[in-house]
Amino acid sequence: MADGQRLGAAFLAACARHGERRAVVAGSEELTYTRFADLVRDRADTLDALLGPDLANVGVHAANSIDHLVSYYALLVAGRLPFLIDATFGAAELDGIRTSCGVPAFLFGGKEPFPLGGDVRAVPDSALSLAVLPAPAGAPEPRASTATCRFTSGTTGAPKCLEFTADAVIAAADTWVAGTGLGPGDRVLCLAGFTNGLAFNTSLLPVFTVGAELHLYQGPPTSGGISRAVSRAAATRLVAFPLAYRLLAAAPRADVDAFATVTRAVSAAAVLDPEVRRGFESLYGVRIADYYGIAETGPCTYEREPDRSEGLGTALPGVSVRSVELPTGETEVRVRTASMAAGYLNAPGALAERLDADGYYRTGDLGHLVDGRLFVTGRLGGPINLAGRKIDPAEIERTLLALDGVTDAAVFADTDANGETVLHAALAGSGRIGRTEVVDACRARLAPFKVPGRVTFLPAIPRSTVGKARMTELRRLVQDVRAADDHPQELEEHA
Repeated sequence: MADGQRLGAAFLAACARHGERRAVVAGSEELTYTRFADLVRDRADTLDALLGPDLANVGVHAANSIDHLVSYYALLVAGRLPFLIDATFGAAELDGIRTSCGVPAFLFGGKEPFPLGGDVRAVPDSALSLAVLPAPAGAPEPRASTATCRFTSGTTGAPKCLEFTADAVIAAADTWVAGTGLGPGDRVLCLAGFTNGLAFNTSLLPVFTVGAELHLYQGPPTSGGISRAVSRAAATRLVAFPLAYRLLAAAPRADVDAFATVTRAVSAAAVLDPEVRRGFESLYGVRIADYYGIAETGPCTYEREPDRSEGLGTALPGVSVRSVELPTGETEVRVRTASMAAGYLNAPGALAERLDADGYYRTGDLGHLVDGRLFVTGRLGGPINLAGRKIDPAEIERTLLALDGVTDAAVFADTDANGETVLHAALAGSGRIGRTEVVDACRARLAPFKVPGRVTFLPAIPRSTVGKARMTELRRLVQDVRAADDHPQELEEHA
């Protein structure tokens, strides 16, 4: 049995154990475990007929839905290799995946044309469609043991394709269940995309392994929308990124009663702002548990102690975390897990280069351990070095987000005409505000060397599903705007 089929078999075995229990809910649609398994088997037969014998690698490029889940597990059961692809990826990223990973077929949300065109085929009894393109030449072959693939966020370049064995995926699920106490009585509301490690490691398989319920969030993430979803699900766990907690903490009309059933809110992808944590916890009476995970390694740490408000928790079962002092005097966080990826399909050898002599993954995060509890303090190369001064872009971004009319901000290092480093602020919003007001506000709140030397207004800051700015795309957008207008003055000019 191929590794993917073994992973599919583990899913079907879980469905058989839990029978008529409710498995997944999305709006008015819900499935029992028995019905879920039946749909997966039927979809596997359907996809087998559509794909034929030659199309093994299949991308899944769609937003979270029950259809998405059924198709993903159907591909595994059918012995195909699914590639979970961020629904926000566009034509350039999709074509890069097609050519660099050898993915000629894509399941996609059928309402819009597939960005790459191709031979589009309807998938019976599904809202998804199948696009088949010419098979790329010279693409690398996945490992024989690879069961599923997903991608890094691609915030600083082309997304790398991570190959995971069935053992690694199952280990991640078992680690999460054992380390967090997930049980059959839990109702998990997940706001993260299935392509992201937060959902992949906490919700995609662990929930079904124990017979719990997975509730899918639908619609734009707003404080009201999230609160209504929590209430409808009677959720016991909320799985979300820091942005969701910031929205909820700042809700103009907080629905506190909606959170009466929530026992733990899980946050990941970035260190949560202490003010946001305090605001959310005091308003809703729910403690936030920080979770630290890496795309390449799976889940690493989790905060089990409800009274802890600092740090990112302690190592999950089977995970080893250490901090290593570097020649620079900085300390890097390194982890070793049983759920680590086998490698990057489209960057052979690159993952092995990130492992030290003991098999620990070099995360690039700066941090330290105190009594086994992990504290992450920054990124290697993260602060901007401006004439010898270390500047945290997040500090400037918080100042910019406080301005009327600014809804999003990203600060990064740029170069001026003389090749000198300069701070560049990209802003998005809807109100009337000019560069002068932005600079004046920064001067009033920040040290002079932290005031952006360049300001560019965009309709939106391009971000991945975890909220990280896509720097390659952002720089391209900034260049386009500045080429068209050397002196942008107001947000609405480019809205």
